[in-house]
Amino acid sequence: MQIKQNPLILSTDTLPNYWLDLIFSIAKSTWFDGIDLAMRKWFDARDEEYVQKLSLDHKMPVYIIQTSTKLNQKELDKALDLCQSTNADTICINSPKITDFKAYDFITDNLKNYKEDNKDINFSIINPKDSKLFALPIPEYRFSNIIDIVKKYDAYVWLDVSNIDMDSFENEFTRKIDDYAPYISVVYLSDKTKDWKSHLVPWDWTLDLKTFLKRLRKSWYSRPISVKIDFKPTELANKEKLRRQLKKARVYYDKYFLEISDNSQDDEDI
Repeated sequence: MQIKQNPLILSTDTLPNYWLDLIFSIAKSTWFDGIDLAMRKWFDARDEEYVQKLSLDHKMPVYIIQTSTKLNQKELDKALDLCQSTNADTICINSPKITDFKAYDFITDNLKNYKEDNKDINFSIINPKDSKLFALPIPEYRFSNIIDIVKKYDAYVWLDVSNIDMDSFENEFTRKIDDYAPYISVVYLSDKTKDWKSHLVPWDWTLDLKTFLKRLRKSWYSRPISVKIDFKPTELANKEKLRRQLKKARVYYDKYFLEISDNSQDDEDI
């Protein structure tokens, strides 16, 4: 199965309560290049043979294995099994709550050894909501300081742009993307409102994602971009409308990241 540079992949978090087989099918029919698998939310997502079969049947590579906020040894070992069966090269760790000492201690005590034993895997930490580049006074989640994820914990950043505070995103991060790009393993492409309702469709909201994507491309970023959108229940119930929205996300990515114009449909056509 061919592995693409800068694949646009669909997060299974986008389609909660859908069967995993249907998620692969929808991703294929809406022009995505692969899957970002959140193993914590689907029982069958932990069955490496089944996931491998879905990937082969749909010709949809699994690029990412995503773990929960309550990470432990059993879950991380299962994530490694899934990487081996699917050829995924990245494990993304959701930041535990600030009060979850057990998960935090497991990550900080064991991440170094896991990295040494699995040098072909990119271990990454997702920056949580309200995260900043530098200090954060009273965070709700661990790893809210993006610089610390890289320098203190020696991990890659899974960059969720809708979780970064506005000033950091526009005045620091986008402007200095060349410095940060080598430490990013995956980018979540979604928007947010001014009052922090996050993971919205990547157009017509508050973040200047067009400029961000163009600068990210020029920084020689070569890793996946994952689409995670929190659709309303009514939108999830309407599969045709859902497919149109996902296709529009694909067109948006092509236009502002890949800068493809010859073969891409115009936004209004979707």
